[in-house]
Amino acid sequence: AAGCCCPGASRNKFAYNEAGQVCIRAGLPIYECNSRCRCGDDCPNRVVQKGIRYDLCIFRTGNGRGWGVRTLQRIRKNSFVMEYVGEIITSEEAERRGQVYDQQGATYLFDLDYVEDVYTVDAARYGNISHFVNHSCDPNLQVYNVFIENLDERLPRIALFATRSIRAGEELTFDYNMHVDPVDAESTRMDSNFGLVAGGGLGGGSPRARRRIECKCGATSCRKFLF
Repeated sequence: AAGCCCPGASRNKFAYNEAGQVCIRAGLPIYECNSRCRCGDDCPNRVVQKGIRYDLCIFRTGNGRGWGVRTLQRIRKNSFVMEYVGEIITSEEAERRGQVYDQQGATYLFDLDYVEDVYTVDAARYGNISHFVNHSCDPNLQVYNVFIENLDERLPRIALFATRSIRAGEELTFDYNMHVDPVDAESTRMDSNFGLVAGGGLGGGSPRARRRIECKCGATSCRKFLF
């Protein structure tokens, strides 16, 4: 479409401003340019695909939440921080692995239920630093569904953007039990099947089979339990 790249062709809103900050509400999909586009690497619609641009650090938390991730430099509001990366498996396989992980006291399953619950990302064996990001009831990261080299709505890439300006040295967190206000039809199609299990990580598969877990995020607005 004239004046824009992939989002216009997909009849969706352009997701970023000129500084690469996300400017659409959570719940709306992000369509980035891909290898078949004529634009170059400097196209403002190529953000998530460039990977992590900030210096991040894994550290041991002091309140029983296991490992965590902090930023070593200031992060601007609405900036892309990292992608949740792992092995893509079927929901049936996630159900099987989830039972094993529960016995081990840890799991890292993230359901890709943007349109339907068919696939899950498992970061237990393969992943990146997002494997160590903890939950908070008052998080500084927000999940967005991103499509780059594929338009299969069952397989979004999971990108984490800053909800506010984040200070250097501050821990990075997102809400494992996130809910998006249904402001329009698209915003209801959002990953929301999260849940913490003992030892840290994301819960997928069968949440009803998991015990109630106390939240230790320490936020003023803490819900006390994750699910």
